[in-house]
Amino acid sequence: MTWAIRIAAIVIASATGVAIAQTVPVTPWDLFNSRYPALAPSQDRQIDDPILRGAIDLHAHFGPDAYPRQWDAFEIARMMAARGMRGMVLKNHFTESASTAALVRKYAGVPDLEVFGGLALNSEVGGINPEAVRYFAAVAGSHAKIVWLPTHESEHEVGYEKASYPSVAVSKDGKLLPEVFQVLDVIKEKGLTLATGHVTPFEMLAIMTEARKRGLGPIIITHPNMGPKFTDPTLGELQEAVALGGYVEFVASQLLGKRKDEFIATIRTIGPAHCFVASDSGLVGLPSHPDALALSVRVLREAGFGEGDLDLMFRKNPARLLGLRP
Repeated sequence: MTWAIRIAAIVIASATGVAIAQTVPVTPWDLFNSRYPALAPSQDRQIDDPILRGAIDLHAHFGPDAYPRQWDAFEIARMMAARGMRGMVLKNHFTESASTAALVRKYAGVPDLEVFGGLALNSEVGGINPEAVRYFAAVAGSHAKIVWLPTHESEHEVGYEKASYPSVAVSKDGKLLPEVFQVLDVIKEKGLTLATGHVTPFEMLAIMTEARKRGLGPIIITHPNMGPKFTDPTLGELQEAVALGGYVEFVASQLLGKRKDEFIATIRTIGPAHCFVASDSGLVGLPSHPDALALSVRVLREAGFGEGDLDLMFRKNPARLLGLRP
């Protein structure tokens, strides 16, 4: 995601006349790289907090990738293990990561860290493709966990960006596509966790309604209200999604940015019992994953959330979403 540091870099570059590379955005990564200048490499500041002991990051981006990622999955795993974290879910917008999770578990030298993979249903895996989900679940090691509906190539986001690269639809004329039902059935069959992705609020609620009919749950509501190109529901719609079995994801950029008070107020309204915090980190120039989580803990603690609330949002709720014992 685009954090305050990256936005600040753009302002500085514009003011100083530094050239920002321009390319024709035929992919999401072309669009990203055409907008944002390269930043100085990130450093792990080794920021710590007791809440990190046993914490799980459900949204950990890693390299190599088409986006400028700072750390590979092995490096991230070692940073997390050094601070006593319990686990993470590796996320790539364009390919499955269960295979990477298996390699990290085997070779990273962090036997106590539980590493899982994810799959985002963008065009590179065939969009809303139940067979991609079946393969994801079948990867040796059984470390597949989260399936995101389309993210950077959702019809909603591509339309907002007025981009020319492929988009992935989940609905037509106000009705979910048949492929969505097939994907939900495979997620249920394989014991995976559904995440809503970057869809419209209407689609979010329709998907969650169908998921609940099929006995899926709990469900990740993917970082809502970050902006209009992502899922941007009203508070009432968000509360409805929670009532359907959703857990609201808040990521570090929301809690460390200019709108943090708005997101903190939403957590208070929804309640920590139905929220969790993930890093969504990994881009060059951003805090390391454990640093981002530790800084988020500090913000929430300073806002008045108690240790029990933090335990829910960083440990217990992520564990429930993965089907692990809290």
